[in-house]
Amino acid sequence: MVTIRPATLQDVEGLTHVQVDTWRTTYRGLIPDDYLAGLTYEPRQLWWTQVIGRAGARNFVFVAVDEAGQVVGFISGGPERSNHAVYKSELYAIYILANQHGQGIGRELVRVLARSLIQAGFSSMLVWVLDGNPAQHFYQRLGGQYVASKPEQIGGADLEEIAYGWSDLHVLL
Repeated sequence: MVTIRPATLQDVEGLTHVQVDTWRTTYRGLIPDDYLAGLTYEPRQLWWTQVIGRAGARNFVFVAVDEAGQVVGFISGGPERSNHAVYKSELYAIYILANQHGQGIGRELVRVLARSLIQAGFSSMLVWVLDGNPAQHFYQRLGGQYVASKPEQIGGADLEEIAYGWSDLHVLL
């Protein structure tokens, strides 16, 4: 049984481990191995402390915790960051440990974020995802429509990011 709730400062270590560990598995074969191997927890802990400190009326971080209280996934989102004409909010990140996939955690995290964004006055949302990331299929199954693409460079690799959007957040509830 997994519980979804707003992240607190006590979740920073768990958030950090989920983020780094899922990057290492999700992006294997997309991002250079030496870059992934060089990811460490410490810099991300400071970053998450700052992000959670800014969470509030328009920026959100939710965690999925197992029965033992361990963070097994998270989602973050808020105002769209590139001033897109149509999509006014953005799903910044969603990561779930590989051994928790297929249990509906991702769908529920998206639902909770969408509800919070609607309550904050947003009506639409987009998400950027690396081309080749299996999460592309997840967003498509949730009804996300192709919006745009842009080049991205990570660890010296030339990549492409794809944006998927929902013009009505209510379809995610």
